[in-house]
Amino acid sequence: MKIKQILLCMLLACFIVSPAFAQNRWGIVGGGLFSKSTAKDARFSLGGYAGGTYDIKIKDSWYIQPQLLFVYEEFRTKSHLGTDFFFSKSSLELPVLASYNIALSNKWNLRINAGPYLSYAMFGRDKSIDYSYGDGMHSSLGWWHQDFSDHFTYGGKVGISFESEHFIYTIDGKCSLRKKPFGRGISLSAGVGYKF
Repeated sequence: MKIKQILLCMLLACFIVSPAFAQNRWGIVGGGLFSKSTAKDARFSLGGYAGGTYDIKIKDSWYIQPQLLFVYEEFRTKSHLGTDFFFSKSSLELPVLASYNIALSNKWNLRINAGPYLSYAMFGRDKSIDYSYGDGMHSSLGWWHQDFSDHFTYGGKVGISFESEHFIYTIDGKCSLRKKPFGRGISLSAGVGYKF
């Protein structure tokens, strides 16, 4: 219940603040990411994201950037017993970033971004491979099922972006604060976007 209240407050803050400022801009973003868990012997895996962003000017060089992203992530790790685990998830993610703008030239700006995010895993797959039986016992790739509250993850996100007129180039990192069965999730991403 507390997660729902946090999500609702974040959305309401975005919609209440946004009409008060004239320099707000919508945009689209997308890119690739590498994700892994903090579990021992975890490896980085490739994923991606796409979605929308809304740039709200607060004062001088300060902005708030709520985003709504569709994110695909994979996590792979090996246990000390010789079992490989694979877990993937497709999520809706809501980062709300505070952003500070630094003008580099007449055409280029640097943005420093940081803030919390809330993620809801809509669906995903998991698989384990046990090598303790000679050639290996492979379990089938199945859809994971979890309690409703276990679909939510929250954490922090930081990054920088370079902006030139309408185009955005981003580098971000995020870390979940909620520990899943294979540890906390971390990811590094790079992407491009366009502001209208």
